Amino acid sequence: PRLMARMTALSLVLTAGTAGAASLRDLPTEVLCDLIDDAEAADTEQPERTRVFALLTEDQRAAVRAQVAAAMGSLWPNPGPDASDELRRLARDASDNVRISAAVGLARAIERASAPERIDLVCTWALSEDRDERLALARALTWSTPVFVADLVREQLAADYSTAVRAASLAAVAKHFHEDSSAYVRI
Repeated sequence: PRLMARMTALSLVLTAGTAGAASLRDLPTEVLCDLIDDAEAADTEQPERTRVFALLTEDQRAAVRAQVAAAMGSLWPNPGPDASDELRRLARDASDNVRISAAVGLARAIERASAPERIDLVCTWALSEDRDERLALARALTWSTPVFVADLVREQLAADYSTAVRAASLAAVAKHFHEDSSAYVRI
């Protein structure tokens, strides 16, 4: 029965579009999370994966949106035109779990992107006017992925007006302190 539910969910996502979203509400959370895992791991064309993720970002269940948020990073290094916008929207979600998962998705996107794309991602998110987007970046910068401007961005985020962003940035600084202790000791 679970395999049939997964196949049904996949066919709804790939063919029904918005009308399929209503039908997906009736499927168990576990089935949709399995579908996200399958889409993330599959060697399918990028548009199909993007379509699966985009439709499931609209799900009412935070657990499903959180799973999608973390999986969004798998779309890089060749994300579709809307992938960054979808990830930003998930970073601003009402659910804490979704926002934390969006930080994981962003970290994975940074990790999978080329060096110039990493710089662009980090700088774009660092300059965001939205506190939740900057918070997602500060959380993502705890990962060990090398980014040319990461030390400057961690320093900038450590001076953010938001306490949560400053705290997350300090956690990232602590995680990377061994890399350049003389620079990070000031922060």
